[in-house]
Amino acid sequence: MRLPVRRTLAIALLNTCCLAAVGAGASEPQRDSLDVGRSYFEALAAGDWDRVRALTGPGFRFSDPTAAGREPVLASASDIETLVHYMQAGRELVEPETFIERAFASGHLVTLILRYRGRFRDEAPGGTRAFDAYGVAILTVTDGKVTDHVDYIDYETIDAQLGGLATD
Repeated sequence: MRLPVRRTLAIALLNTCCLAAVGAGASEPQRDSLDVGRSYFEALAAGDWDRVRALTGPGFRFSDPTAAGREPVLASASDIETLVHYMQAGRELVEPETFIERAFASGHLVTLILRYRGRFRDEAPGGTRAFDAYGVAILTVTDGKVTDHVDYIDYETIDAQLGGLATD
């Protein structure tokens, strides 16, 4: 029995991608990019700002297209200092937790599936406002440094959980 050409091509592509992700020689650029991407995001989540700066390259850019029109969420930054300043200010208000649930690298691109959780610091016991939502970060790694960070975050779930904090 012969498989249709499109299905055969899809299976071959899937097998090639899987082998490239786990094979010895072919995966070195992906593994290096993945290590840099994971380290950068783990440092960002931990508030290790010096490490974040060390892992970003010249011309760093950040964007979150899903944040457009949502105050006070940062939608873009043209340098790492703007992102770090925003993240530092956020930590004064929220106790954040970020978990990398899945990670994939293809060449210089790193895709991270993330789970964001947090609660507001100033809430009284029993009245805590908290959130638990997913997002995706796509990082570009150039010469061992993150040069582009794009977030896509499920703000609709966060809005529902917090009563519209991140609404238009």
